[in-house]
Amino acid sequence: MIPDGKTINAPTPAGYELGYHLARFADAAPQIAERCFTCAFRQGTDANGSPLTTMDALKCVMEGEPFYCHETESRSDPQRLCAGYVILRSQTPGRNKMAWEFSDFT
Repeated sequence: MIPDGKTINAPTPAGYELGYHLARFADAAPQIAERCFTCAFRQGTDANGSPLTTMDALKCVMEGEPFYCHETESRSDPQRLCAGYVILRSQTPGRNKMAWEFSDFT
């Protein structure tokens, strides 16, 4: 934890294990969008190795909440949906409430 009470968002071995499955699901789905090279839904990226990011990404897919692209966040279109999210959301009908809350990370 850091002083303001938020958790640092960083890759961990457990995060890469979670990320492997998230990327595997995205790889198996029809590729209707192009994932960026730092995508949380692309195996081996820092975002794909962070348990906080991968759990938030999965929660967004399952609940139908938007998950935005990390790559373009500080560029001209900060509201661009993540391509990996778009790919998996297209395969996930409805909205299913997940048992965990969204993370509060820096």
